[in-house]
Amino acid sequence: MRVLVTGAAGYIGSVVTEQLVEQGHDVVALDNLSHGHRAAIHPGACFVEGDLLDAECLAHLLKQETVEAVVHLAA
Repeated sequence: MRVLVTGAAGYIGSVVTEQLVEQGHDVVALDNLSHGHRAAIHPGACFVEGDLLDAECLAHLLKQETVEAVVHLAA
């Protein structure tokens, strides 16, 4: 399954991303890095630096990446 994880560079987001990747899912990791750290994101995930408040960025991401599920952890 292809899963979008928002807030993927935060503590909970990075753990969820890691678990999903290790279970064989394709993960798109979205974070604006305002509080999280790029190094916290599992290297097997596709990292996208962006903000949920940026409608243009989000629309582009959802057009580019076909996701089947979203785990929303961005605060």
